[in-house]
Amino acid sequence: MLLCPSMKIEIDTRFFRAGVGTVIYKGTGEVAIFERAQNPVGVWQFQQGGIDLGEDFETTLWRELGEEIGLTKNDFVTQHEYPEWTYYQDPAAMADQNKSRLGQMHRWYFLQLRPEVEIDLSKATEYEASDFKWVSFAEAVSMTDALLKNAYQQLETYFNKTILDAN
Repeated sequence: MLLCPSMKIEIDTRFFRAGVGTVIYKGTGEVAIFERAQNPVGVWQFQQGGIDLGEDFETTLWRELGEEIGLTKNDFVTQHEYPEWTYYQDPAAMADQNKSRLGQMHRWYFLQLRPEVEIDLSKATEYEASDFKWVSFAEAVSMTDALLKNAYQQLETYFNKTILDAN
């Protein structure tokens, strides 16, 4: 079980790894998508990372951004939390009787990058992203792994209705 103090709930992590993900975007509506540095190389996705035991979502959010992308809270204009968990099941894990987890579940944050801030992956403390690019949300959905498409489509719908329409 993972205790998330900010939500005052416990998450059963026996079957799904709990994590936090970010959709980093510019005021123009473009989103940053990152190429994984490790296996499988060539996979593009939004930044995401696992919640450590005892961490709340906010702590995980800023720790993972620093580790993977080299950004801090001061690099963003706004922060908006997606109101639901997203999850995906990994068919390979489901077929492997020795796997303890069936997939992942995430809390997502939409973070608007300050106009003067540039993403510089050399500032990351861990080598998890080898490259990034700015794309439309629809392009990000089309570029990602099939496992993530449903979650990304949910995020895209919310982003278009809630974030872009508010600007």
